[in-house]
Amino acid sequence: MSLLAEPLSRGKQVAYGVAGVVGTAMVAELVLRSGVIDKPGLPVPTNVVRGVGSLLGEDSFWQGVSFTLQEWMLGLAFATVAGVVLGGLMGAFSKVFVAFELPVEVFRVLPSVAVGPVLVLLIGAGMLPLSITVALACVWPILLNTMYGVRGTDATAVQTARTLGLSSLGILARIKIPSALPFAFTGIRVSASIGLIVAVSAELLIGNGEGIGGYILVNSANSTNLDVVYAATVVAGVLGVVVSGVFAVVDNKVFAWKKGLAQ
Repeated sequence: MSLLAEPLSRGKQVAYGVAGVVGTAMVAELVLRSGVIDKPGLPVPTNVVRGVGSLLGEDSFWQGVSFTLQEWMLGLAFATVAGVVLGGLMGAFSKVFVAFELPVEVFRVLPSVAVGPVLVLLIGAGMLPLSITVALACVWPILLNTMYGVRGTDATAVQTARTLGLSSLGILARIKIPSALPFAFTGIRVSASIGLIVAVSAELLIGNGEGIGGYILVNSANSTNLDVVYAATVVAGVLGVVVSGVFAVVDNKVFAWKKGLAQ
């Protein structure tokens, strides 16, 4: 039990993670090469790695990566603004919470990708409907974390601000929202990974051949080289890991003080 409870250093976590991925790939390689599972189209890890290497020099693929990242960043920006503003208002004012509680509960269970075709019909094809689709998936963790963060603001600080004559909106802007920023950023961090998944999924459905999803769709339809399709999928997964890691580093650097308060 003591070994299970012992925290691992960041270096050991990375080492164990890499070992798990490599070990799984080796097992899959042996199973597929040995013929235990003999089904055409299954990805052989070494072939997929070679496919990733071939993608490195393919301009069309990297244009797709650039498109996906721009779409993802725009959608995450939309979601951050909407989530922090509405979440802050819902956390600070009971009337706003009551007014938006039902719409939030209804819309957050809807799959955002299913809304994508409707957005294309309303505003046309291109990056904007894809970014709004990403925003619809990303907004809820940000909104809910901000709302609960605002509600958890120190009561003494709020009372002091009222004594100094700050209005309710002033208290929200200068006391409650800054206090809730660590919670809001946790929501942004969660949403960042979700948004990248939804971006690729939306491209597969409504992207008109654009982005990583469009590249995967076009090449899987041609079915001439499925290893490249799997390689593009792996690159999308690696981007998700990188995004998650970057946001984790920012969280630990910018909001390191919140750990001291929690202890």
